[in-house]
Amino acid sequence: MSQVEESQKSGKARASGSSKEKSPPEILVKVSWCKGCGLCVEYCKRGVLEMEGVLPIITDAEKCNRCLQCEVICPDFAIEVRDGEVELVNGKEGDKS
Repeated sequence: MSQVEESQKSGKARASGSSKEKSPPEILVKVSWCKGCGLCVEYCKRGVLEMEGVLPIITDAEKCNRCLQCEVICPDFAIEVRDGEVELVNGKEGDKS
């Protein structure tokens, strides 16, 4: 199983009339690396992450302001925040799938 298959993904592009708005980030949790310490959840000031059992889950990627504190605090490098991918579909933003 590849890292991408083992990762938990979140973050979808939202349709917008403004081309200056960024889509929500894609937040990846590499579950095979995560030991469930919860530091990422504690340091997320915007409430994007919550613990579900022993693993963090992404509850609302649209709240993420890309401060990267979750990445920095993770002792296992198990979380990654990337810019969400957006492509134009009929002149409007849409999910890249």
